Amino acid sequence: MVKHLVIWRMRQREVDLNSAEARSEILRAIDAMRAGIPGLRAVEVGFNQSRASDASDLALYSEFDTWEALQAYEIHPLHEALKALIGPLRAERRVVDYEIS
Repeated sequence: MVKHLVIWRMRQREVDLNSAEARSEILRAIDAMRAGIPGLRAVEVGFNQSRASDASDLALYSEFDTWEALQAYEIHPLHEALKALIGPLRAERRVVDYEIS
């Protein structure tokens, strides 16, 4: 199984993700990916609640059957829709991909 972690820091930390509308759009995009991307075993998103100065704002955790499934996800239209929502808001993005047995 391949795990894919993404953590973002937003440009306007107090504004970008605090609106119910922004959160709902992201959650809808996650639900669409969950139902529509082959090889995606699990996906969840977390909105940060820590007030630490070094905290990030948003985290995505996902699991894939194979490396090939992760590669297909990267260019899947449903993933592209999520990127279109988050991309304009982000100041920083970090990714970790790893395999477990």
